[in-house]
Amino acid sequence: MPCNQEYVTRMAKLVFTLRQKCALKDNYFVRSLDITTSEYICLVQFFDSNVMGVKELASRLEITSGGVTRILTSLEDKGIIKRRISPEDRRNIDVHLTKKGGEMVDHIRQASYDLHADILSHIEQEHRQPVLNAIEQLISAIDNWVLTHEGKAETA
Repeated sequence: MPCNQEYVTRMAKLVFTLRQKCALKDNYFVRSLDITTSEYICLVQFFDSNVMGVKELASRLEITSGGVTRILTSLEDKGIIKRRISPEDRRNIDVHLTKKGGEMVDHIRQASYDLHADILSHIEQEHRQPVLNAIEQLISAIDNWVLTHEGKAETA
C-alpha cells in the first residue's frame, strides 16, 4: 500500500535528523575517550563479546579488510586490542579486547546507558513506551528493507 507523500517526506527528514543527533552523541564519546570515530564504531561492536574475527568485524563495519586493518593497528598501538591467530581456523585472525579495551567498552556501554536514561527522562512518562515501540518498529522496517534490497546497489 503506497504511503502518503507528506508522511514519506516527514519520515525522511526525521530519520536524517535522528542520524545527525546520534552522530553528535557518538562524537561525545569519541572526544571523551581520545579515540577516532572509526575506532569508536569498531569498539561498540564488542558490546556483546570480547573476541571477534577480523572478517566478521569487517562485515559488520561494511569496510574493506584494509580499512579494518588500519583501525585495528591503531587500536593495537593504543593497547586496546590484540590480534591472534584463530584456534578454530589458523587462516583467520581473532581480535581480542585487552584489559584496557574491555574497561573502555564497559565504560562506553555504561555511559551510553546513562546518557539514554537522561534522554528518556526528557520524554513524558506516558510517551516513553510508545516512543520505544516506534523505534523498534522502525528498526524492524529498516531490517526488512535491507533484506529485500541486499545486492541491488551493486547491480544498479
